Amino acid sequence: MAANLAKCEARVLINPRGTQLGTVNAILWGRAKQYHVTDFPGPLSIKSVVRGLGIWGTAEAERVVDTGSYLVLNAGQSYSLTIDAREIVETFCLFFRSGFAEDVNRVENGAPGAFLDEPADLGNSRTSLEFFETLHAHDRAVSPLLREMYARVKAKCASDAWLEDRFYEVAQALREVRARTQQQARRVPAKKMSTRTELYRRLLRGKDYMDSFFAGEVQLRDAAVAACVSPYHFHRLFHDVFQETPNQYLQRRRLLQARELLKNSDRDVTEISLDVGFESSTSFSALFRRSFGCSPREYRARLRKK
Repeated sequence: MAANLAKCEARVLINPRGTQLGTVNAILWGRAKQYHVTDFPGPLSIKSVVRGLGIWGTAEAERVVDTGSYLVLNAGQSYSLTIDAREIVETFCLFFRSGFAEDVNRVENGAPGAFLDEPADLGNSRTSLEFFETLHAHDRAVSPLLREMYARVKAKCASDAWLEDRFYEVAQALREVRARTQQQARRVPAKKMSTRTELYRRLLRGKDYMDSFFAGEVQLRDAAVAACVSPYHFHRLFHDVFQETPNQYLQRRRLLQARELLKNSDRDVTEISLDVGFESSTSFSALFRRSFGCSPREYRARLRKK
């Protein structure tokens, strides 16, 4: 009887109570103009925003998550969330059952024969999966799965079994994200592993500062202060790790956000250029053409013909 009841329990919960997070895979899908939560030590989770932006804060830094990025927070990481906007902000966040991602990672890394004598359910995995705390630009690994899950949940056609399968796929995709950041960390020019890791963490804080406030007058020294290194050290580290200068990255970040706004809004080109941080629409149009092969207006016109 107990076994039959267990089979009836949902494998993925949507908008459950906070106390249930970590006990089962879950999705928190919220819409609000104002919302605040403080000091919540949740399970491993992915924070994404469908509309607007939210500010997630940890002991390391405050990070602005918008429609162009997502944030991975480790299990047990205490964080706050602040939403304060004139228009509705829509968030879509995944919370993993404790041990779920660890089991996926362990099986993917091991040989099949190594698990024959071990329990089938490794939900109480002894080693937690750790990620560098940073914003991730939308990618081809995690982002398509988030979009697909959001679309199905919104359309109310996501079955429990389908969502469980997607959680496994997301956990597998996170391995790629983790490998990417570890590869970047290895580019930091330091001999000791501890020094290399610490410098990479600081570099990420500076990069996240640029990602969070790119629409304002962000200067190199501001990002360096956030990273707790000198401006030249930040500039050199950034180029070594990300293969471009901070200013080149900032310009590319603004152009990508502008392209997203051209695609998903009817706002005027001049308004968009100013909102993403360009000083004039003329310079914005020239940079956009150089990067994408057409002017902002031509880009929008092509989209509307499809």
